[in-house]
Amino acid sequence: MVNFRDPIVLFQDFLVLVKLWHAFGGVFLWEFFTTLDFEWNVIRGRRPYRWTIWIYSLTRISTLLVVILNMIAFDASSPIHCQLVVTFQLILAHLAVASASLLIMLRVIAIWNRNKTVLAFSISVWGINVAFLIQGVVRLRSAFGPEATTCVVRNSDIAELNVIVTFVTDIILLLMMLGGLLHLRRQGGGLLDLGNFLWKQGIIWISLAVAAGVPPAVFLILNLNEALNLMFQIPALIILTISATRIYRSLIQFSSDNFQSGHSFVKPEVRVKVEPVHNLMTPISHFRSHAGTEGQLGIKARGQGLEDGLAGGMERKPSVLDSPV
Repeated sequence: MVNFRDPIVLFQDFLVLVKLWHAFGGVFLWEFFTTLDFEWNVIRGRRPYRWTIWIYSLTRISTLLVVILNMIAFDASSPIHCQLVVTFQLILAHLAVASASLLIMLRVIAIWNRNKTVLAFSISVWGINVAFLIQGVVRLRSAFGPEATTCVVRNSDIAELNVIVTFVTDIILLLMMLGGLLHLRRQGGGLLDLGNFLWKQGIIWISLAVAAGVPPAVFLILNLNEALNLMFQIPALIILTISATRIYRSLIQFSSDNFQSGHSFVKPEVRVKVEPVHNLMTPISHFRSHAGTEGQLGIKARGQGLEDGLAGGMERKPSVLDSPV
């Protein structure tokens, strides 16, 4: 049986870790710079401004800085202040994770029309996750390893709770999102194309969350050695960041394409012309329809839960989700 604590095995595992992290870092750098046009179009006014763009950008920039610090820490040929570098790296990584989870939470709140119970539970779950991430930063210990000629985390096993709690948090929030869509569908008259689009996104998001979260959790529980404990944590972060930001962009693009084309998002009894909305994170109940006016044909959603359908005209009450942060 392999002795994973053997120095030779540990050194080989660290070499694999460095190559794997560099490979995923390269993937993220390509993803980041090839999609910068999304933010640039918002800055230039070619795409509507939504305050959630700040969360989206925070997720991406934090992960970018993590990748850069990884390269600095791994490629250093002489001793550096590893505790400072790795601590800052971990803060940024946790900031990216928390921001990605926040994008899910905002979507959950919107789908459930800001139900107070759902709102309180979602914030509690996300807050608990953030608390665990903070304690992980406080407990971290790192130093320069002469044998590996790079920064080495001395107590990587402390990340076990962080990884598991983050994984569980994302799964809970994603299941709540899917549950909200099922709730709308059972009420009747729910959204058609937009609802189906969100449903497919939710399934993809859960699949990616499981694929990214299970490997690091398993290796941390096994605690074979420091290298294997860390092996899949950065890949998991990059997978979650890319999936969260791509899903965010695709939703914005979907809404822009379909709203501008006057596509119907509701049950086919009534055909509607839908004008662009400023924020798809806004709860459905905030939309107000105006039936009988040319170009702004309203619709009444079936079922008890949706008092107002997603309708043409789109006049609605102000929402805190629309206010800049």
